[in-house]
Amino acid sequence: MNWPADGIILHIPHASTVLPSEVEFLLGQEALAYEVDAMTDHHTDRLFDLPGAHRCVFPVSRLVVDPERFIDDPMESVGMGVVYMRTAEGEALRDISDMDRSALIDTYYHPHHKKLTRIVDSCLEQHDQCLIIDCHSFPAQPLPYESDRNRPDICIGTDTYHTSTELKDYLSAAFKALGYDVAIDSPFSGTIVPLKHYHKDQRVESVMIEVNRSLYASPRGFKHVQSDLSHAISQAAYLRQALADLK
Repeated sequence: MNWPADGIILHIPHASTVLPSEVEFLLGQEALAYEVDAMTDHHTDRLFDLPGAHRCVFPVSRLVVDPERFIDDPMESVGMGVVYMRTAEGEALRDISDMDRSALIDTYYHPHHKKLTRIVDSCLEQHDQCLIIDCHSFPAQPLPYESDRNRPDICIGTDTYHTSTELKDYLSAAFKALGYDVAIDSPFSGTIVPLKHYHKDQRVESVMIEVNRSLYASPRGFKHVQSDLSHAISQAAYLRQALADLK
């Protein structure tokens, strides 16, 4: 059988530019607008479009809370953990109490992850399998905090437990066949899985796709990349499921 579309989840964490009025920053209006622009995975909520798939879209900017971080994340060391304290250039972004930090996490982070977990559980109940596509983009020029300066067309992020070799290889081959330069876990690595299932349930597969923003900067480029993403994801999911059915 084919991998059902409703067994696929498009997780879109960084597309929003919404800054709730109650969230305060130290930056002036112009500097804050620049930071939002630099850190947003622009239009990924429209770029990744797979008919029938579930969608889990974070509703506010990652400058409010970053749903892709752990609560105690290694990026805390550079002020870019779950609640950012520094800008991409290392400047002070906010001054926040532990109580207010916890309130932001309770308001935005936990509800988002509960929603993602519910969708994954529903997929597993229906199909006994689930595929999460972690949908991202990255700027053509590296931001100051990024240690990996590589800039391919497509970056595929993997997890040793939740990304099968077959899925990674099929997805990479699909993009290369469409003419894209593809890198694995560079400049970004990893992919999201709910903590309930993280390194516990291999029925949950996950892979991150990062798209170089320069590829879809024009309307024509956007439509082209949008179509190619849908094709590559569908083909890789089909081949992965066909292989599983043979086992």
